[in-house]
Amino acid sequence: MKSIPAGLLANYQEGATTVAWAIKITRSDNAVFGWTSSDKDATIDAVLYKSAPGLNVASFSSSAGLAVDNSELTVLADDTIITRADILAGRWNNASYLLFRYNWADVADGEEVISAGTLGELHPRAGAYVAEMRALQQYLQQPVGAASTKTCRARLGDAMCMVDLGPWTETGTITGVTSKQIFTDSSRAEADDYFGEGILTWTGGLNTGLSQKVKTYASDTFTLSLPMIFDVQIGDTYSVIAGCRKRLDEDCAAKFSNELNFQGEPHRPTVDELTSSPEVNV
Repeated sequence: MKSIPAGLLANYQEGATTVAWAIKITRSDNAVFGWTSSDKDATIDAVLYKSAPGLNVASFSSSAGLAVDNSELTVLADDTIITRADILAGRWNNASYLLFRYNWADVADGEEVISAGTLGELHPRAGAYVAEMRALQQYLQQPVGAASTKTCRARLGDAMCMVDLGPWTETGTITGVTSKQIFTDSSRAEADDYFGEGILTWTGGLNTGLSQKVKTYASDTFTLSLPMIFDVQIGDTYSVIAGCRKRLDEDCAAKFSNELNFQGEPHRPTVDELTSSPEVNV
C-alpha cells in the first residue's frame, strides 16, 4: 500500500491544497535535471526543480495490475537545457525519471511518488518537447526467450559472445572530412570492411561521447550508418571497435576465432526445404 507523508496527507485533506507535480530526470551520462509544475523553484534532496521553462504532466493513468501506466511529459521549449541537437543525438533517450507530488508551499511535508521508469524518445512539437513516460511495469511486457536465426543473436563482446573487445578496439584522429557521415583517417591500415558494422565513439570534437555504427570501411575511409548530429572536423579523435556481421564462417570463426560461442543456427533447413514434397529431397 502506498504511504503518503503525514504532512502532505494533511495538505491533501484541506479544502484548498498547494500541491505541485515535479519530475527528476537522470540521463545516461549521469546528468540530473528537475522541473516543477509550480511557478516557484524548489530544492528537494539537493536537486533544484525549476519552474521555467515549465512542466506539464498530461493523460496520466495508473493501475493496480501489471498494465503499463500511460502518461506523457511535456516540457516547454527554451533551447537552453533540452536542445534539438541533444534530442537528435539521443542524449535524452532512456533517461530514468521519478515523478512525484509535493507541497510547493512547504517542501518539508515530503513527497508522494507517483511513478518511476524511463523516458521514450523526445519529440519536438510547437513550443514544447513531449516524451512518453514508460513505467517500470513495461519491463514485464518484454518477450522472454530467443527466436531461431541464421545469423548470431549475440552482440560482439556481450555475455553470450564473450569476445574481449580490448584487442579489437582502435583509436585514431580524423585527417579528412567529406561530410558528417563520411571521413578519413589516413593512418589506418586495416583491411577493407574490418570495421564494417563496428561501433565508432567520438572521444574528441563536437560529437564527444556520441556513438554510431560504421556502415562501411574501405581504404582508410569510414562511412557511418547515419550522419553525426554535429560537424565532424579534422583533428577529431575517436575509438572504434572491429565490426562483426554475425556470420559463422567469415566473422565468428575466421575473424574472431570464437565459433564455439556462436549464437545462431546457420545450418537450419529453409522454409522451402521443410515444406517441399519428399520426392524433391531424394
